[in-house]
Amino acid sequence: MFTIRSVVLVIALLISGCAPIPTKSEPEAYAQALVQDAIRFYKREGLQAAIDRYSSSASVDGQWYVTMTDVASGTTIAHPDTSLIGADATAYVDITGYEFGKEAITVGEDGKWVSYVWENPESGKVERKYTWVVRYDGLIFGSGWYESVDESQ
Repeated sequence: MFTIRSVVLVIALLISGCAPIPTKSEPEAYAQALVQDAIRFYKREGLQAAIDRYSSSASVDGQWYVTMTDVASGTTIAHPDTSLIGADATAYVDITGYEFGKEAITVGEDGKWVSYVWENPESGKVERKYTWVVRYDGLIFGSGWYESVDESQ
């Protein structure tokens, strides 16, 4: 028979083994969690469901959204800015001339950070974007956050 003490102990052990869910105040961890969630969604629901989901404005939470790129063709296959769907992601260049698309396409399954200057859809301003990208199953999943660019530099 379980006592209240044993139930509390089991619950405490379960809770102590769980990783905390990152919040937007931890942008690096939050971006990585969004990408992992997108990969899990893709594995569970399939390619078309993932494309539909991440190409929808409903998937955008302020500055937070997920993009998907097909590695074989190098094209963007999911983005809430639907004008970018079908674009050659390897040709993406920011306003400083940095070819961040070529950098992002070289990512492996361990993931990496790519930083570039891009328009923040939430503010409408051109800002520094930090994007976590991961290659999985021939696709690149990415998400990140924006910070104001110091115009004095």
